[in-house]
Amino acid sequence: MTTATDSELEAQLRTARAGLTSLGALGDRIAQLMLGPADPYPVYAQMRARGPVQKSRIGIYAVLSREIGDSVLRDRRFGRRTLAGYWPQGTSTFDNSFLAMDPPEHTRLRKLAMPAFSPKTIGLLRPDIERACHELLDAVDSSQPFDLMTEFAKRVPCAVIATLFGIPDSRQAEFDELAAGLSLVLDGVVSLDEAKRLQDSVDGMTALFTELLALRVASPGEDLVSRLLRSVDGDRLTAGELVAMCGMLSLAGTETTVNLIGNGVLALLANPAQWELLKETPDLAPRAVEEALRYDTSVLMQARFAHEDVELAGKKIPVDSQVTILTGACNRDPEAFENPDVFDLTRPPGPDHISFSSGIHYCVGAPLARLEGDVAFRVLMDRFPGLQQAGEVTRRTSPFIRGLHSFPVTG
Repeated sequence: MTTATDSELEAQLRTARAGLTSLGALGDRIAQLMLGPADPYPVYAQMRARGPVQKSRIGIYAVLSREIGDSVLRDRRFGRRTLAGYWPQGTSTFDNSFLAMDPPEHTRLRKLAMPAFSPKTIGLLRPDIERACHELLDAVDSSQPFDLMTEFAKRVPCAVIATLFGIPDSRQAEFDELAAGLSLVLDGVVSLDEAKRLQDSVDGMTALFTELLALRVASPGEDLVSRLLRSVDGDRLTAGELVAMCGMLSLAGTETTVNLIGNGVLALLANPAQWELLKETPDLAPRAVEEALRYDTSVLMQARFAHEDVELAGKKIPVDSQVTILTGACNRDPEAFENPDVFDLTRPPGPDHISFSSGIHYCVGAPLARLEGDVAFRVLMDRFPGLQQAGEVTRRTSPFIRGLHSFPVTG
């Protein structure tokens, strides 16, 4: 039976989407982007003519300039919360993780996680990632078309994160399902069923890591949970914060890499000369990772809140206003990148993309995502040098995440 609370939530979701649809129909480009168009890049192109910073009727200020976007992400006058402490996702796991925090809490928790994600530490995982990639492709029937997303891209990061956290093999399938459910926090909840699945996934992931925490207290190992447990003393890190951190890192550590692999391979196959160049020069794989992240970013938007009145590109941003950096637009800013709409592994040196954010919230898992992308591209080239797209892709309809549901290929 539907409860009053469920009815109210469903009505709120319906009203919010109807409002965005109406504003989008009236030409509000930011509202159109919030509806998750299949291809946001034409919308960005239409917006550029109106300047690098624009305001929507829904009150959001959007940034399309790579230079201004980077400056906002680095500017301490902007944060992840309003001065009142508002965090828009509204789920306890993320409220209590450093993803949603400003200093000093953010600084304290991030400092504890960073050693486990240093390039040197992450580099030790290369053999594990290579083994996971090969095992997944061993199971593929390459005599017929297969879905690169379900058979490979969506499974590689889950296997790696499970290894990093020391999740038992018996819980791997459960972890994969929960991680998929958590992605709704990034896709944007648009129905009551999705809201329930998200909350169930938050509760399930919290329960899984709470049990794993107890297991590691009794029998510590060398996994990330065991290492972080040494900091649980009620001052540096609480048990609740550790559980929240694990849930957040599980989401961040899977979503970016899933879509990096999918979007990157799609761009490579759509540009056969680039695929051939990469096969001829496999050491270009790290460059392919960076160009994939720039050309078709996994994360389309990054929100910040003004902690004081700020001026951006001549526009006055009032305190507590939301400023949304349109990552996809910034990464194809013609003022920053030559021929930005071209996928080019030989692109001359220039500014960095901002797909991993910038400043104090620069993605702690960036070294892991880069390594997984590097290995995935190399293994795919080695195992399937004749890889080709075998049909139309289906895309996620998300305002926040740029990714594929399905990607049929032949080996």
